Amino acid sequence: MNLGYAQQHQGKVAWDGAAPAAIDLRHHIGFGFTFEVVQTLANDTVFNVMSAPPDVADNCLPGPWEPVADIIICDYPAQPAAQATITLPTGTVAGSLCTASLPCKPDAFISIQAASGDTGSVRAVAILSGPR
Repeated sequence: MNLGYAQQHQGKVAWDGAAPAAIDLRHHIGFGFTFEVVQTLANDTVFNVMSAPPDVADNCLPGPWEPVADIIICDYPAQPAAQATITLPTGTVAGSLCTASLPCKPDAFISIQAASGDTGSVRAVAILSGPR
């Protein structure tokens, strides 16, 4: 039997331990993140979730980045907070895999950016699901 998991769920590096990447969501139905802890976390480690529309001059590049609102459901009457964050707790041991996602796609591009903690001890992959 030939199983094609990678055909339906592609991964792109979102955080390499030092810098974020812009991930284009337009060609996928859904997305999520997998975080690998490469050194045990001595502090809560927080990433801010950011999004951007396509750039006006070049549709293939992100425009200005903005915080993604923290919302638990996509439907009204949810009251979003100003910034969606992903927190990996103190003591998460090296080798751990943690996952996170948002309930809805925020814009054409998404990025996770270091906010605080041991962000250099974490690698993250955006899992892009179900190509259109």
